[in-house]
Amino acid sequence: MPTTAIATLQTIWDCRWSRPARALFAVDGCKTDALWICVRPTATVVRRPVTEEECEHCPHWELNASIED
Repeated sequence: MPTTAIATLQTIWDCRWSRPARALFAVDGCKTDALWICVRPTATVVRRPVTEEECEHCPHWELNASIED
């Protein structure tokens, strides 16, 4: 019997914790050259620059509930 493997893509724009960095400039004066910011709260950092490659392999990645259908 054939089996099918389903790979879930962890894209940065689908993650619950990622935000476009430019949208945050007006909010809190966040200065960075990054395109994306991770807003997942940790013990020491609230917002940090993140790359698409980091997000693809992040163990904390969660699908943004507002885009589920």
